[in-house]
Amino acid sequence: MSQFITDKADPGRIRPSSPPAVFGLPVRTLNIVSHWHSPATGALLAAEIGRDPANLHLHVQRISLWKSLGDDQELGSAVVDLCLVLGACGLDLRRRMLRNYRQALRRVGLADYIEKSLDQGADLHDPRVARPGVVMARPVLGRRQFLRPSDSYKS
Repeated sequence: MSQFITDKADPGRIRPSSPPAVFGLPVRTLNIVSHWHSPATGALLAAEIGRDPANLHLHVQRISLWKSLGDDQELGSAVVDLCLVLGACGLDLRRRMLRNYRQALRRVGLADYIEKSLDQGADLHDPRVARPGVVMARPVLGRRQFLRPSDSYKS
């Protein structure tokens, strides 16, 4: 296999080839889902969302991938991640996601939660959104309290 490929539009231009998405490198491309249509691509998109949560394009790619693969559980997780990142912003986008994917969200028990949280936004500390596949959920709120020896206790 050649390590370089030519650009068909400009045969004199040589560029390095890119490995398939299942190996984890070209996730940042704009059309990854159309080229590498597999659950491994969904896992890579979730990892990229964990690194860069504000990249809404990754969220939309992940949602469309799981919708096309027919996995309602992962689709619900992807929609929840988008809602968590948007917070109280992007009301129209959150409504559109709920409208387009209501049946899949209902099958996994998330439609009512997302509908109730439309106005104020989803809370990343809510334990109802801490599901397998949800990247942005933080189900524990508060600070850590460690025990230390008390001065009043003498042995």
